[in-house]
Order: sequence, then C-alpha cells, then structure tokens
Amino acid sequence: MSKAKTAAKKIFSVIERPTDISAMVQPSNMIPVDLAKFEGNIEFHNVWFRYPTRKNDWVLKGLNLKINKNETIALVGESGCGKSTIVSLILRFYDVNHGSITIDGVDIRDYNLKQLRHAMSLVMQEPTLFNYSIMDNILYGEMGASNSEILEAAKIANAMEFISSQDTMSSMKRDETTQGLVNALIYNRDAVVYNVGQKLY
Repeated sequence: MSKAKTAAKKIFSVIERPTDISAMVQPSNMIPVDLAKFEGNIEFHNVWFRYPTRKNDWVLKGLNLKINKNETIALVGESGCGKSTIVSLILRFYDVNHGSITIDGVDIRDYNLKQLRHAMSLVMQEPTLFNYSIMDNILYGEMGASNSEILEAAKIANAMEFISSQDTMSSMKRDETTQGLVNALIYNRDAVVYNVGQKLY
C-alpha cells in the first residue's frame, strides 16, 4: 500500500501539472479550422526551440522551412538533429521559443488546437496497437467511422496485407443496412456488453 501511494502521488503530480498548451480548454477567440478550405501550406519563420528540460541546448536555431500543400518531403539527419522536434512543433506538442510556425498563413498558436490536430495525421515510426481488435484500433482515429470508411483507412495505410488473414476483416465486410447492423449487434452482443459495461435491452 505504501509503495502504491508513493507511485500514485508521482503519477498524479504529472497529470495535474498545469500546461500552457491545452486542446481541451481554449479561449473562444481561437480561429476555427475549416477542413473544406484547409490546404496545409506549412512555413517555419526563424524558429528557435529548446526543450524545457534542456534549456542550455538549442535543437533548432533560426530554422526557415516552407512545405507546400501536396508536397512530400524527407527530413534526414543524425539522431538528435531535430527531425521529430519539427513534427512535434507542427502538432503543438510544444511551442517555439522564438519565431513562428504558420499553416495557410495563420500562426498555429491562433488556431483551435483540437480542430488543428483533427485536420492532421501522425504515424509514429514505432506505432502502438491497443489491446483490442484491429477495427477498434482504426476507430480510435474516427469513432464514428462506417465499416467502408474503416476498410478505406486500412487500404490507405497499406495495412490490408497485414490484416487480410484476420477475422476482423470479415466483420468489416458485412453490409451496413439497418438490419445488417442489428444482426451484427446481436452476433457480437457479449463483446459489446463487455466493452460497454452495461446490459443491453
């Protein structure tokens, strides 16, 4: 019990630490992201950045970089040169110390952060799968996705070969008519009850 209390105290001290960057609580005057008009022209303007835990080591020193929409670029360099840092700054996991980053001419600090992150996708070099089905893992990206959208996402991610032999795919291929979904719910009733945590009537 003593060890658990000590560990819990450390955990909650991290969870409760105030942050300057929050996607949950934001001022009402933040610029909304219109996905229909969002193009994704990214530009770094004289960006200087160092991590809060290493304030004597500048990772980026006056970086100027322009990435146009529909353009594919590669960041190449030795470990610690700032490749992952650039991605973290675009997603506002951190804010720059000096300079600015704009997307479509707007400083990313002025965008609604939740909407901004929803407009972008990030695939880590070592992806983590949650202990659920492949379908559930894909649904984390868009909880309301239909079966056809899940299949399309798997194709775009070049994951079909990996999951083609899985039973998950057969459940994705079922029809999406009302009766088809009702039948699927009945078929998977036990799993749904287990995950939802309540009895279905």
